[in-house]
Amino acid sequence: MPIIEDHLWLVREGEGAEDRAAHWAECMLNLERFETELGQRKTAFFGGEDLPGYLDYMIWPWMERIEGFPLIFPGESRLAYESSKFLLLNTWMSKMKTDPAVDEYILDTETHAEFFRTMVSGSPNYDLLLNQ
Repeated sequence: MPIIEDHLWLVREGEGAEDRAAHWAECMLNLERFETELGQRKTAFFGGEDLPGYLDYMIWPWMERIEGFPLIFPGESRLAYESSKFLLLNTWMSKMKTDPAVDEYILDTETHAEFFRTMVSGSPNYDLLLNQ
């Protein structure tokens, strides 16, 4: 049950906006499971109330990128993260951003989008951050 699946769905040959929208819709359904889980646990993090645990850190990289997909494919509004559907996950993301392990390495949405745009172009720029 991947959150954002394998990000390679972005660059599959022959797939277009409709295919990406279908993949995104499936990802949003998967996020509903995480929203529900946080509600059932009644904790700030999946790992407990006070500190993130293993699951929190494994989910975080995908959630850090979640708002960037409309920037990668301008005009594809169906790739937008509908924050109003995920109030608990939004709070969780805010708390994760204050965790020292996350805060030290967090990248902004535009940086993630820029990297994914290089992937979509067929020439991933793995050195994107070297000159920053």
